[in-house]
Amino acid sequence: MPDHEGGETPHTPPPRDRKAEAQQEGSSDIFFAAVKATRMPMIVTDPHQPDNPIIFCNDAFTFMTGYTQAEIVGSNCRFLQGPETDRSVVDQVRTAIHTREEVAVEILNYRKNGSTFWNALFVSPVYDDDGELVYFFGSQLDISRRREAEDALHEAQKMEAVGKLTGGIAHDFNNLLQVILGYVDILEARVADGDRASRRAVEAISGAASRGATLTQQLLAFARKQELRDRLLNFNSLVTDFRPILDRTVGDAVALRRQLADNLWNCRIDPVQAEMALLNIVGNARDAVDDDGGRITIATRNVLLPEDADGEGGAALKLDAGEYVQVTVADNGPGVDPAIADKIFDPFFTTKDMGKGTGLGLAMVYGFMRQSGGLATVGTSDDGGALFSLYFPRASGATERRPNPALSKPAAHGVERVLMVEDQEEVGELGRAMLQDLGYDVVLAHNAREALDVLARDANFQLLFTDILMPGGMNGVGLAQAVKRDYPRTAILLTTGFADEAIDEGSRSYELIRKPYRRGELNERIRAVLDKPGART
Repeated sequence: MPDHEGGETPHTPPPRDRKAEAQQEGSSDIFFAAVKATRMPMIVTDPHQPDNPIIFCNDAFTFMTGYTQAEIVGSNCRFLQGPETDRSVVDQVRTAIHTREEVAVEILNYRKNGSTFWNALFVSPVYDDDGELVYFFGSQLDISRRREAEDALHEAQKMEAVGKLTGGIAHDFNNLLQVILGYVDILEARVADGDRASRRAVEAISGAASRGATLTQQLLAFARKQELRDRLLNFNSLVTDFRPILDRTVGDAVALRRQLADNLWNCRIDPVQAEMALLNIVGNARDAVDDDGGRITIATRNVLLPEDADGEGGAALKLDAGEYVQVTVADNGPGVDPAIADKIFDPFFTTKDMGKGTGLGLAMVYGFMRQSGGLATVGTSDDGGALFSLYFPRASGATERRPNPALSKPAAHGVERVLMVEDQEEVGELGRAMLQDLGYDVVLAHNAREALDVLARDANFQLLFTDILMPGGMNGVGLAQAVKRDYPRTAILLTTGFADEAIDEGSRSYELIRKPYRRGELNERIRAVLDKPGART
């Protein structure tokens, strides 16, 4: 326990006190015998000697701290303190000793090997039969695991609260952006080629709205409210296929290396979100390294946790034990300051200059990884730069390659009848205008009940295009299930700017397009649904 005189001494304990050792070894008092026998770490100090030294400790205390009895006895217990020990807690203990009162605190202490542990310390004065102070008795308990669990819980609660807020904001913004981008597409198709001023204005609106759409997708990913369309893939193939975009992101001035492990396990993830996560980390690495001599390395390997965990602050060990695919991005930049490492994945946290970063890129990575059953960590690379690691759970089965978008044929315009269901008036009117502009015959309903009433009067619709989140007791998934049961010849396409339990429970049986969608993307997705073999049999 700390001294009551004030001030600090070096971490190394003072020389042995032979007199104190003799007192310890020769004591037959039942008090010392009881302290020695207990499994809880305990010490006894003598306030009548200078600096209130430890005169007795049991084996449990030596085991907890890593020091021998010879190194402990004769020392003031401040030798357990270190740079991160809270000085206010030390002052609290010092005051209690000075006033001869009991005190119970939790304090960060240091073992002999330099590692830290959280110590639940209880200090009490011991009096003789005459009421005179004889000793101070200190019992200890290593509560590091409990503190780590509490910190993890608080972090999870914080992230969950922020996630709910950002998820709700993103949903509303997606509807607003849907209206902006939808009418931009309609205007773009109608602006004359020679009207350069109008075309530049439309392009500027489109670019700004597209950036807003990217931000909302990042918010949803962080909040774990982004509906994932996962599939079985090999991350080596993803890195290889994504190489042109990564090379373009890094540029010619920085060396981008790939160290892809042979026989890499497969994992089940959303490939689009995985590419975005990788691109965000590589983009951050690019901003951190110098143009002259900058290096970024993307590596993959199979790991068995916890045996193969690299540590990285112990974050990797928060995953369940098992087999994982590890993807790392290392750079030779200045690295991540340990003081901000625990904030690096927080939303809106950024070390970039004003206007050069939103603080959502790494938050999106964090949300995507947790939603995928994995984890993102940050540490220090061999070059002293940042080391980001992504852990994906191993999955079994055969992988399939995604079709090359460049080889797909342009979708033709439609002539079919579409029943569109959208409760937001502006979004509904926009959707009807976009579909009519594409050649479809559209009827707009504002909720699921109204849509079922329309179908009851006229079932001649080739496609149901419905939003998922709607008022009135039945959401889009419930409507889709009713239409599939009662009108099996009607194809179904869902849309949403959000995702909740309804998505996870029922929507995976249907095609989905995320808001905000573009005119061309909507037409391609509709044609894919309507032209799918057996879609309307």
